[in-house]
Amino acid sequence: MQLEIKDLTKTYSNGVRALKGVTLTISQGMFGLLGPNGAGKSSLMRTIATLQEADSGSVRLTGPGTDLNVLTQKDAVRRVLGYLPQEFGVYPRVTAETMLDH
Repeated sequence: MQLEIKDLTKTYSNGVRALKGVTLTISQGMFGLLGPNGAGKSSLMRTIATLQEADSGSVRLTGPGTDLNVLTQKDAVRRVLGYLPQEFGVYPRVTAETMLDH
């Protein structure tokens, strides 16, 4: 599988621009995402994992027999992509069933 990210942007409602024109291709294998606090690493990962919306840009997950638009085909992406951050917060008003469905 390969992940293709093109011109991805995300600005939060408080005006913080977390992602500005991120473009990169990640081939199958291990990939390290390093940067200082506030660099946008978590925002990028949450967007790839379909946990938040991007403002613009594109993200595609491709491979043999697979060509998924991560931003629009979220259910299909969730069937083939897993995400477990180092620290995982639970939202008090979200049920366990909703968390598992997402």
